Amino acid sequence: MGIRLENVSYSYNKKKKGTVYALKNITLSIDDKDEFIALIGETGSGKSTLASLFNALKIPSSGEEYVFGIKIQERRKRKENYNDIRKHVGLVFQFPEYQLFEETVLNDVMFAPRNFGKSKEEAEKIAVSALEMVHFPKEMYDKTPFTLSGGEKKMVSIAGILSMEPDILIFDEPTAGIDPENRNKLTKLFKDLNEQAHKTIIIITHDMNIVSKYAKRVIVMSEGEVAFDGTPKKLFESSEDQIASFNLDYPDSIKIAKYLNEKAGLNLNPNQNDLNSLIKEILS
Repeated sequence: MGIRLENVSYSYNKKKKGTVYALKNITLSIDDKDEFIALIGETGSGKSTLASLFNALKIPSSGEEYVFGIKIQERRKRKENYNDIRKHVGLVFQFPEYQLFEETVLNDVMFAPRNFGKSKEEAEKIAVSALEMVHFPKEMYDKTPFTLSGGEKKMVSIAGILSMEPDILIFDEPTAGIDPENRNKLTKLFKDLNEQAHKTIIIITHDMNIVSKYAKRVIVMSEGEVAFDGTPKKLFESSEDQIASFNLDYPDSIKIAKYLNEKAGLNLNPNQNDLNSLIKEILS
């Protein structure tokens, strides 16, 4: 088992409001391989806070959390670091500036393997491989990360986590600010890491097309609680009232199929997982 939470809550104090709970009584398990999870919900629902617990950036206020067999609260009591946990669970922030700090792109991506004891030569080999995985141009390896575009910074930050070679990879809005071509390359990379390298992928996203096409499991957060945990098919077969209560939208394939059924009198399957599948059904 990779990550296990038992009745976990996370709270913080506001001077005027007192104790505020960002997460309440979360119980769930995530395997250390082969899962592809979309973590979704409206802004402020607790998605990013939950992801921060997964690699010990935040520590539960109550309940029990285990990451690769390590009880997080016990580690905190002993005042030990969490480097071994973060080697297993890598988190890419929504804003890449939070992760970039070295003088060059290559040095930035080399930092994690060097920090985990790899030689300079080994770290460079790992870093180059990670940069190639995200299709980052070789001629830009010596550039300072701070002069890059937003999309380029995002690619470097993802390469930096890939260089850690974690078992579980968490991406917070990974495709935001990235052009369509690189977005397609990234989603294909996530799919390959999941299906070929057997990594567990967790994506925090508002893009229901990604959820429908790639996710095997969907966790919906609402007001700090897990409101749904199941397959995309089961989620999108829910009533429109339930989808609306989560403040979610349908993927394009479902919206188009429903529209054509209503306006053109067709009898299309409304639960296609992507537009290509829908087009094939229309043509058939």
